[in-house]
Amino acid sequence: MNSAASPWPLHEWNGSASEFHALDLPYERAVWWCRVSEPALILGSTQSETDVNADAAATAGIAITRRRSGGGAVFVHPQESIWIDVTIARDDPFWVDDVATSMTWLGNSFVTALQPWLHTHVFTGAFDAGLDGRAVCFASSSPGEVFAEDKKLVGISQRRGRDGARFQCVVYRTWQPSEWSLLLSDSNVAMRLEQLSVAVIDADPRAVVAAVVAALPQ
Repeated sequence: MNSAASPWPLHEWNGSASEFHALDLPYERAVWWCRVSEPALILGSTQSETDVNADAAATAGIAITRRRSGGGAVFVHPQESIWIDVTIARDDPFWVDDVATSMTWLGNSFVTALQPWLHTHVFTGAFDAGLDGRAVCFASSSPGEVFAEDKKLVGISQRRGRDGARFQCVVYRTWQPSEWSLLLSDSNVAMRLEQLSVAVIDADPRAVVAAVVAALPQ
């Protein structure tokens, strides 16, 4: 299903995380709402496969896949997370050559969109991997990502190409790291993940997605 009424057409996509990552989305203004059919742990483009235990994942019924954008692992779930991709062309006014500031406009859009539910702000400091951010996305801080106080709410990674950019965004409705922490090979990282505080938004996914589309700049 898709809606073209907005300058940012909304596409609703249903399927597995691996299938969605395999799609070469056109580099044009659009919002893609990925509604995953099963839980999945998504590794960053350069993340080592040894960071996760494939046998433990199979036992837990969690798929392991890889995205083509950087950062640490991200857990997605049919009910517990909201996954939105935003695409633009390279000649779009919101394309920014400086990678360090290239996500700021999108983060500001999320801040506006989420005002009915949470007071948030865009992180504008230098990338901070912290202790475990190379292994787990939500343990790091990247410029352009959105935080509620000191807790990450919107994790964003991007894939930049010759013709445009694809920003991959995840928000949690509930945060239950115990569901997937045991998939991590490093027991110390897994233990710290259990203690990691993440902001969540207790709202209907469709309302959140609609708010994001409405908040994107014209």
